[in-house]
Amino acid sequence: MSETRIGKVRANRTRSVRVRLSEAEFAALTTFAEEAALPTSEVLRRLAREAGGFGPTFEGEVARRLKTTVVQLRKAGVNLNQIARALNSGRAPGYEQLRGGVERLARLVVQHERDLDELRARARVRSRRLVGADV
Repeated sequence: MSETRIGKVRANRTRSVRVRLSEAEFAALTTFAEEAALPTSEVLRRLAREAGGFGPTFEGEVARRLKTTVVQLRKAGVNLNQIARALNSGRAPGYEQLRGGVERLARLVVQHERDLDELRARARVRSRRLVGADV
């Protein structure tokens, strides 16, 4: 997870950016950060992530749902490993049962990938719209 932040797992942050702001811009940024109960660096990082197409930072119910999805995908991975071990040892479940399970897993993974791609795309469009707006 070197590029993302989910929950309390953080990326290795080795790069920094220096930005000059007017007094009014700085006041607006610090007020916004205080209202969000976040440090200004986290506000800027989240905005940069969104504008860069990494998608939004998830909190609250969305973060919990995303964590649940990650747990489900890990369990599916464990099941795939068990299937591979069974096949490699000569024990094989019925073909139709195995095929049905793999097809369900493939649909699940594709749907989750689409959902995440959609979140990232919407965040990027929103950021471009906001950055391109006259302020």
